Amino acid sequence: MVRPAEERDLEAINRIENEAIDRTFAHFGVVPVNLEETQDAYVDRKHPWFIKDLDEGVVAFARASTWKPREAYRWTTEVGVYVDPEHHGKGFGQELYRHLFQALESNGFRTIVAGIALPNDASVRLHEAMRMKHVGTLPNMGFKMGEWRSVGYWALTLGDGPPELP
Repeated sequence: MVRPAEERDLEAINRIENEAIDRTFAHFGVVPVNLEETQDAYVDRKHPWFIKDLDEGVVAFARASTWKPREAYRWTTEVGVYVDPEHHGKGFGQELYRHLFQALESNGFRTIVAGIALPNDASVRLHEAMRMKHVGTLPNMGFKMGEWRSVGYWALTLGDGPPELP
């Protein structure tokens, strides 16, 4: 089942995120995130989070966050999805993103951006399956696990014309 994340899910989200930090290039963090940091990030309800919940508990999550703090960017959001390694390749990323993208559009967002540490063929396939288009690559953006990694950016526009102003 996919559902909006709740406070009770934050420990599992934290565990999955820290697995990505510890073992992959998919997350550019190098120090584990503590539960308090996860709770602080979760508080922003304009940027939704979703989880994939199985009988064994939360196995994946997707979230949106602020792209940049300046006011003109307020209709743009950055997204990310993380799946427990035991559940890779099961389509959970697309399932989570479908829910997340729909919620983002309902919340008035017009542009979704995703950064992918390259190479990462599985993540590229996921984002392109979600109709996101590659818009550029920035070279040597992060140094992790003894290697420089470039970051490709994918974007999806949800509508045209001016946004609805509050």
